[in-house]
This record gives sequence, structure tokens and C-alpha cells, in this order.
Amino acid sequence: MDRGDVLLVGLPESDQREEKGNRPAIAVQTDVANSPMLMIVPITSSLGALRFPFTVRIEPSEQNGLTKPSVAMVFQL
Repeated sequence: MDRGDVLLVGLPESDQREEKGNRPAIAVQTDVANSPMLMIVPITSSLGALRFPFTVRIEPSEQNGLTKPSVAMVFQL
């Protein structure tokens, strides 16, 4: 797995407004000092999320494997 890869991850339930369940996410940092921790940015296909600061629209492509225009929610890092 490399930085920038789009992965399918299972995010735990939360009582906050954070993304949860199985969803795509972008690996933003991997293998830090041989740590098993992986930092990800969750992705949503709800384009309404663009109203929040620190979001980035992503168009689907063969390279990223997304099937719909999506939003990377960097503020949930």
C-alpha cells in the first residue's frame, strides 16, 4: 500500500458526525517508523460535503477506482 492509494476501509460507529461503515478512503501516510498505524482521509459520494472547509472533489478514474464524483474530507483526518 502506498500513499495516495484509494482503499476500502471499515470505519467504526461514532456518536459524532464522522463517516462510518465501509467506505473508500485515501491513504495519506503509511509505514511511519514501522508503525502499524495508517492515516486515511475518508471519501464520500455526497457532493454536499464540499460546503465544508478542507474538502477536495475527486473525479472517478481507472486509476482511483471510484465510480462516482466524490469528496475527500480532509477535515476528518
